[in-house]
Amino acid sequence: MRHPSRPVLDTSAETDRLVAPGIVPVIESIRAANRSTMDPSTLPLAEARLRYAALQREWRPTLPSDVTIERFFVPGELSDLSAVRLLPVSTGQPAAQLLYLHGGGWVFGSIDTHLSPMAHLAARTGLEIIGIDYRLAPEVPFPAALNDSLAAWHWLSRTGLADARLLPFVGGDSAGANLAVGLMLRLRSVGAPLPRAALLFYGVYAGDEGGILHRTFGKGDYELSSSRMAWLRKLYLERSAPAVEVSDPLVAPLHADLRGLPPLLVLSAQCDVLCTEGELFAQRAKEAGVAVQAVLQPGHVHGFFQMVGIVPEVMIAMDAAAAFVHSQRRALRRLD
Repeated sequence: MRHPSRPVLDTSAETDRLVAPGIVPVIESIRAANRSTMDPSTLPLAEARLRYAALQREWRPTLPSDVTIERFFVPGELSDLSAVRLLPVSTGQPAAQLLYLHGGGWVFGSIDTHLSPMAHLAARTGLEIIGIDYRLAPEVPFPAALNDSLAAWHWLSRTGLADARLLPFVGGDSAGANLAVGLMLRLRSVGAPLPRAALLFYGVYAGDEGGILHRTFGKGDYELSSSRMAWLRKLYLERSAPAVEVSDPLVAPLHADLRGLPPLLVLSAQCDVLCTEGELFAQRAKEAGVAVQAVLQPGHVHGFFQMVGIVPEVMIAMDAAAAFVHSQRRALRRLD
């Protein structure tokens, strides 16, 4: 399989020229934090999680006014999971639902840290978005988060829209996109109905940090560093019982047989260490006969959906997601 051709840029001056104007202040704050030695891997995990949540609050000054928010619980693998429903008020009964799995490297994140991107996604797409607090590693390692995601999916499939044909969408960002692919692979393995489509934002698809963009963006000046990604993966897997390899398809979907998956939106950020593996995943899915819309967001960094309240360019990606959702709705209508 041919690796996408991409030049390696060796200096910050070269790479900084790629960054979208609205993200420049974010990059400056990331570098200031790096100079303050706030690397989460050096902190007690509880403190690192508090700092992560505080950063997300800074990036979420406002929520869209045309979305209602309801908190409730859904059954998980072992206990009920906190959940949130985000419903665009202008659409009345939504045409479809989407189970959204938040990012955070399987270790960080919650429905609260990702409330803003979920709310804006609901407003832009017209979908009813359901987010869940799956269990986090390392306290509860792989496959707990995936099992909780599956349990929420089965609950949503049973209790969702009246028309049983209209299975929900699934989606997620970063580790959440990874979980969304794992969910589809698990459903396919038992012959269960698959989501009608998936929205995957700057996902984790490989099992290591060997991609070429780790050489360009891997130092951490652009949000996610190569060392932090390796640390998060280690926390996700090291206590798994039985032990799991980093090349397991449910951990690294680049190693999976992707045949039979539903249509995919695979959105990658240009200035992200994970960009290349996103492009490779889209390529592999196309080779497997999957309908794929691959979108590269120029000048964006990992986690940019979190910045939707303060970075105007993020709305371009939101519009791409909305266009994909509308195309899937039109395709379904043509089948009626």
